[in-house]
Amino acid sequence: MDLRSANTPAADGTCGCAPLRQLATDGPPPGSGATAPCVACPASRHCLPAGLGDRDARCLGRLTIARRRVRKGHAIFRENEHFLFLYAVRFGIFKSTLTLDAGAEQITGFHLPGDVIGFDATPSGRHPTTARALEDAEVCVLPYGQLTDACAGQRDLLMRVLRLAGAELERDHRLLALIVHTHSEQRVAAFLVGLSDRLRERGFSPSDFLLRMTRAEIGSYLGTTLETVSRSLSAFARRGFITVHRREIHLVNIEALRAEFEAKDV
Repeated sequence: MDLRSANTPAADGTCGCAPLRQLATDGPPPGSGATAPCVACPASRHCLPAGLGDRDARCLGRLTIARRRVRKGHAIFRENEHFLFLYAVRFGIFKSTLTLDAGAEQITGFHLPGDVIGFDATPSGRHPTTARALEDAEVCVLPYGQLTDACAGQRDLLMRVLRLAGAELERDHRLLALIVHTHSEQRVAAFLVGLSDRLRERGFSPSDFLLRMTRAEIGSYLGTTLETVSRSLSAFARRGFITVHRREIHLVNIEALRAEFEAKDV
């Protein structure tokens, strides 16, 4: 991921951002095109502005950020499209998928408010996945070129971008270790606990939530089947760990679920 630029901070200490440019016309349509101030966004404490000082926040505020509403089932970008933007989730949940050689769809991630989607396109300049909304949602469209210019003069902003990209890579590594070293029931337990932790960090209930993804989608993500996910949920319910009503989940004993997979040092 190239975050270098010739821009440097100005002599008065303000950010060295490049002049504002309109969103490129050959990229994904950003919607209204209105600038979206990060300071008022409810997802900002988990997104790019989190932990930034005033100068870096002002620099981020100079970007031409547009908001885009996305209806359930619609994609913000598709596999193999040119990479021009990052997408920060304001509300709603997204899934990332890629197409396998046999034509099957493999789910590679689920994205919650505050997550930034699209970092995996930086090596090749094309999106290796498709990002699709699991419910009506909204994203902020961040021009990658402007962001790299901004990062060139602001170390804290650069580090924040790198941490977000690194967090995505860490989740991928944890998922790979989970699939390799645990059986299917443990993977489902880890998924529920991980989703609970992510929801709690964002101010949502960690014990009562609605699964926006289907059991088949969870199975694809965890490298197992719809039937196995359903059997695992039923087994956890019988043991008193959770209650399930269709997609409504109540975690009765989160620590018991956590023990299901942490005992294996994954």
